[in-house]
Amino acid sequence: MKSVVTTTLAATAAALALSACGDDDRTATAETSVAEAEVSTEMPEAAVPTAQLEASANRAAANASQPQEGTLTPNGETQAAPTAPAQ
Repeated sequence: MKSVVTTTLAATAAALALSACGDDDRTATAETSVAEAEVSTEMPEAAVPTAQLEASANRAAANASQPQEGTLTPNGETQAAPTAPAQ
């Protein structure tokens, strides 16, 4: 949950920074099975291409979808930290 909040704040901060100049309000939204992210900007497309805006939304949704250590799984078990593969 902490990661979702962090990701949302980061996406919001990025959107606010991008919206500091310009008049053209544009928004990109991305969803995963467990998260949704929306990124917007008022900067013109020449400064922030639509593909970049969409990529930002996709990254934010993907980051928010990752399980975090200490959270509960659907079975009620504690999420373990990722381990390195055995060699």
